[in-house]
Amino acid sequence: MSQEVGAGVAHEVSVEKPKSFAQEFIDSIPGAILVIAVAVAAYVIAPYLRQYPLFKTYLSLKDFILAILFGILIKNTVGVPKRFEPGLRFSTILTKTGIVIMGAKYSLSGLLTVGGQALLYISIFLFGTAIVMMWVAKKLNLPTALGACLASGLSVCGVSATIAIAPAVRAKNQDMAYSIAVVLMFGLLALLVFPPIGKLLNLSDAQYGAFCGVGIVNSAQVLAAGFGYSEQAGLIAGIYNIGRVIFLPFVVLLLAIMAASQEAEIAKEQVNVNKFKIIVDKFPVFVLGFLFVVMLNTMGLFSKPEIHQAKVFMNWAFLLGFASIGLTTRLADLKAAGLSGFVLGFLVAGTKAALALLVVLTFMN
Repeated sequence: MSQEVGAGVAHEVSVEKPKSFAQEFIDSIPGAILVIAVAVAAYVIAPYLRQYPLFKTYLSLKDFILAILFGILIKNTVGVPKRFEPGLRFSTILTKTGIVIMGAKYSLSGLLTVGGQALLYISIFLFGTAIVMMWVAKKLNLPTALGACLASGLSVCGVSATIAIAPAVRAKNQDMAYSIAVVLMFGLLALLVFPPIGKLLNLSDAQYGAFCGVGIVNSAQVLAAGFGYSEQAGLIAGIYNIGRVIFLPFVVLLLAIMAASQEAEIAKEQVNVNKFKIIVDKFPVFVLGFLFVVMLNTMGLFSKPEIHQAKVFMNWAFLLGFASIGLTTRLADLKAAGLSGFVLGFLVAGTKAALALLVVLTFMN
């Protein structure tokens, strides 16, 4: 920061001091109040909407989905003043906290029953999507880094995966923005389309949860669409989401190796990838918290009232997290991908969702 002195020929440079915890807390209060207001509004309004045939039969806009949509509506109409921004940065912490607490709804045997099948489907779709996307990007002569960002975002868990792969492939900010824009737009459409598809095809909770867990790209939108169908579908979708997150470092490693191989082919030189460092750096630690809570519940350390309280806490953690995500989603940013980006992204994501639905209908009773 420069400060003009006298006639303007001398300048004094000062460095902004880091804020204290107390100041950070105070700065976060306005945004936190806004997030709570949006979440409460979604919680209160959702039951009233379900009284009308349109929302009861076709559009299953439960509070989780409404929280995101209300946030987006506010952000892209009246806008969110700058002073509210510090309180909107906790969306990732809130959703991850909800996932950890969600472990109280599972036993180890139940987790293994659902998780074994989930890991099989997820591994096929994740690695398949990543490989196909990199191949398509190469055929279309897209920059290697951009292709890797799109492949990661459309295969694993959307925004988080895009951010995870970016340093490994030296992606530019516009590459990340391009990928994130495609992921978010498809996810917003999925929030409105997936629940009616589930009802139209009379999918069971297990089928629909698997459909969301594989077919929707971004983690928060997977959970919102799952719980927007039913609580059990949301829990199943949560397991699939956990499985995808577990595979994150390995997909990032695969894409980093493929990107390095393509760059080496172009530059006619060897490019090395630190495989162990990528796996360690990208491993999702919060998954360990989820598994720890599952173990505690399996050992019978939670009473029924405590499990009920955990469910309430989980629901509000998700509601607040989704509201925060909506309040930070600018639709104008989605233009970053351009028409060709959306066509490519929607083609890959749509094909993946269609195949996921076909697998669910064929192999899951």
